Amino acid sequence: HVVLECLSPSERVAFILHDTFGVEFATIARVLDSSPAAVRKLASRARAKIGARLPDGPAADWEVVDAFLDAARGGDFARLLHLLAPDVVVTADPAAVATGTPARLEGRDAVAAMFDGAAKAALPVFVEGRAGAAWFHQGSARVAFDFTVHAGQVTGIVFRAAPEVLAAVARRRGGMPA
Repeated sequence: HVVLECLSPSERVAFILHDTFGVEFATIARVLDSSPAAVRKLASRARAKIGARLPDGPAADWEVVDAFLDAARGGDFARLLHLLAPDVVVTADPAAVATGTPARLEGRDAVAAMFDGAAKAALPVFVEGRAGAAWFHQGSARVAFDFTVHAGQVTGIVFRAAPEVLAAVARRRGGMPA
């Protein structure tokens, strides 16, 4: 609450509606009688102000993964770039490649472009005890996104669809099992 007080009323509305409730920028723009681009800037400014007032220290891996998923779903390309290490690499196991995922993708720009506006059906999970995400279809995990996080940035993502990996995927809420 104290941190939110550092925001202007418009920044608060944009930040809370978008980042907390997932409301589209176009809808928020109508509420604020503004443009979607201006609302996106308000939310970005709010994130920066809040980030500057949060305790020092690296974010937990699950926080980075969840921020990445949020940015991917919301089409927040700038935030994706911020969360990705410059030399990030995306790879896939043979089962995931068979489902159509790319075998390899390198670099922050390429990975951000792939995820920009995507991952809408991905849910937070644990993959072998690590914070990750998975795409579910009819209640079953079909592809797991196994993240490697270092110093608050995603350094690698492995798409995994091997049956033994998917069988062990466990839903999570934040850093705790769901």
